[in-house]
Amino acid sequence: MRNRFHLLELLNEESNHHIALTKRHLCQEIKKYGGSITFEHWMDQALYAPSIGYYSSNKNKLFNIKDSLSAKGDFVTAPELTPVFAKTFAKQLAQVLNILHSKKILEFGAGTGRLALDLIKELDLLGIEVEYEILDISNNLKLIQKETLKEFSERVKWLDSLPENFNGCIIANEVIDAIPVKIFECSYNNIILEKHIGLDKEENFIWVDKIADDHLTKILLPRINPTPGYISEINIKGEAWLRTILRNTTKGIVFIIDYGFPQKEYYHPQRDKGTLMCHLHHFTYSDPFFAPGIQDITAHVDFTALANIAIETGCKILGYTSLARFLLNCGIFNVLETVDISTPTKRINTIGPVQKLLSENEMGELFKVICFGINFDQQDKLMGFITKDRSEKLLI
Repeated sequence: MRNRFHLLELLNEESNHHIALTKRHLCQEIKKYGGSITFEHWMDQALYAPSIGYYSSNKNKLFNIKDSLSAKGDFVTAPELTPVFAKTFAKQLAQVLNILHSKKILEFGAGTGRLALDLIKELDLLGIEVEYEILDISNNLKLIQKETLKEFSERVKWLDSLPENFNGCIIANEVIDAIPVKIFECSYNNIILEKHIGLDKEENFIWVDKIADDHLTKILLPRINPTPGYISEINIKGEAWLRTILRNTTKGIVFIIDYGFPQKEYYHPQRDKGTLMCHLHHFTYSDPFFAPGIQDITAHVDFTALANIAIETGCKILGYTSLARFLLNCGIFNVLETVDISTPTKRINTIGPVQKLLSENEMGELFKVICFGINFDQQDKLMGFITKDRSEKLLI
């Protein structure tokens, strides 16, 4: 806790000003809705309110700490970590694009555009000149993406909505974890309380418990063991997002890469405080009230819920495994053999990030890859899931 508040003291004046603006906006939102709003609503505004939210402001993720050149950004995604990730992923994409007879890739939430850039280059080498589409709600990130991808500007298109009759590959890398969640707490007699946010007399944010509506209770009770005091999240919006994609894609493959668990593990009795996390300059903590506007807020993904939506919409679960196993199946070591590591510096800069991707104690096990097929008739397993496919564990 001391380190976290020390971090806040080190933030520059502009950062602290933006926190104050965001808090003011959230207070106004709470007052507008009669004194409290759901946490889902609060998180949505903290992340996505125009010009204020973490992903909407031109200051998001890029706040600098005074006198610290190493603290840029709040987290590192796999594509930003090393181009070896995209080089390996491209092999899987090439396989499915050839099966689909398509050259289209649609990426949701493309970050800085680094994954798109590396995939386009690698797929070119594999003989597939892809048509790349990006759907991102952050205008600031779109500007960064356009700068990153300027050499391929004629082959990259930015969309404002999901395209109709899409045929190709859809990628969502660390997207669902940033979709606003509902937080609930179990009470006695199977009563579910939904967490709301209100204000105290000094206009500080406080938690307010309200009995969940019948719809939320009906969704939750089959998923959890309602022990009094148990707190967790459910991503209703994230599930709706996936349902919309699957129903509006004519033919294709959806790859979702994110951190999370199967449902039984997600709602394990010992995980009784949920998975909500905030990220600020590589610090992680669970208090969302700490620095709204300049911190990312995420929750882990319930992969069983996603799998059930695929089944519900008539789609196939083509594979589910850890990020490490997916990359190993796709031949990451073969990719490494093509990378120049002729000097100690190059070796360290290449091997270190790859170890982070593969290590069980880093991204290798926490991150998962799940794949859904829409009108996809291929019987053989995709290369990324050829060994240690865990799909069956999702539905136990």
